[in-house]
Amino acid sequence: MTSVPEPWMQRLREGVFPPVWKTVLAVAVLGVLGLAGVALELAHPGGTGTGDGRASRSFLLPWFLLLAAVALGIGTARYRRRDRAAVQRARAWHEQPRLFLPVHTNLRGDLAAFGIPSRRRDRPTLWTVDDLGLRAWTPDQPGPVVTIGWADLHDVEPDERKTGLGQSAWSLAVVTDAGRLGVVARPTLGSPIGASARKQDDLMRAVRSLRHERQHARD
Repeated sequence: MTSVPEPWMQRLREGVFPPVWKTVLAVAVLGVLGLAGVALELAHPGGTGTGDGRASRSFLLPWFLLLAAVALGIGTARYRRRDRAAVQRARAWHEQPRLFLPVHTNLRGDLAAFGIPSRRRDRPTLWTVDDLGLRAWTPDQPGPVVTIGWADLHDVEPDERKTGLGQSAWSLAVVTDAGRLGVVARPTLGSPIGASARKQDDLMRAVRSLRHERQHARD
């Protein structure tokens, strides 16, 4: 497998969750800043207004920080719970993972062709890579809900998609005879935050490297 000497990649190789205190600190900082901003706005309504739109932006910023704190806290709690259960399922399987690949549930492609449920809550949030191929896991099923052997995998390649703001963002696409399945990787188990374009690329290279390694082992 490609050597990426970074802690986040090493944790994904080992299936290790990062310390939760960093997330708690981020939620606390966002919450405190948001509350302080709201309190300031309520104490001095319109005090920073200039009539050019900056007042409305300054009024919305504290509320945005509060919403971000709530979303990060709830998302982290949800994903840590689901990922822990899915990791336990994967570790109990007879093929031990070489790489844990957490993903979001907003998949793109023909889900039915890959055997993935249409309901978002039933979709896998974890893929693993082992000596035989790729497997997708949910916290509820004892076995993988999707298995893609190396012989069936054509490639894992970059996938461009649009964000909610209409901007371009990069994710990964799993390409097989069944079609093309776009997934948004997460760089950390238990985190709701998607991976950056650079980390998506590192994960793609790691999967490709392991596939290449297994092909040479068979030869």
